[in-house]
Formats: sequence, C-alpha cells, structure tokens
Amino acid sequence: ADRENNRIQVFSQDGDFISQWPSEMIGPAVVYIDKDDIAYVAEHNGGMFSILTMEGETIERWGGMEFRSCHGVSGDSEGSIYFVQPVEGQQGRKLVKYVRK
Repeated sequence: ADRENNRIQVFSQDGDFISQWPSEMIGPAVVYIDKDDIAYVAEHNGGMFSILTMEGETIERWGGMEFRSCHGVSGDSEGSIYFVQPVEGQQGRKLVKYVRK
C-alpha cells in the first residue's frame, strides 16, 4: 500500500513493478489477500474498507470517519476478515470480525 499517494502498487517477489491500482481510496494502509485472491484494504486516512479483485477493481467499499486510523487487516481459514479499528475517543484499538456470507 502506498498511503501517501492513495494507491496500491503491485510488485513481483523479485521486486519488479507489475502494476498499480489507482482508485477512490484515501490513504490505503494495509492489504490482506485471501486464498481466493481477493484483496482487503484498510484505508488509514479515509476510514474506509475496500474489497478489490487482483486487477484492482472495487467489489465493495464501506466505512466512515469513525474507522479512521485502521492499522491492520487479516483473515482466517473460514473466510472471516478482521480489521484493527480505533476506539472512538480513547487510545487503543479493537479487533472487529466480519463474517463472509
């Protein structure tokens, strides 16, 4: 993720540039790619969560400023996705689970 330039850059394992995903994302911070090659992106500056294809096409996008400063995203073997979100008005973070339907 290239948070300062509002894009995701894709590189090979050798570090060769493959492509970039320009989009409406604001400050994409972390990316998790699941076993189905779906990318889950936490937007640090915009407070949004994006789900993208491996071609960078948006599947879904949701959130709001209450989710700003999200610093983590991961998944489990059942397809659930976990985002590390800020706690409104407090220091610290909370782990929120989204179950895939």
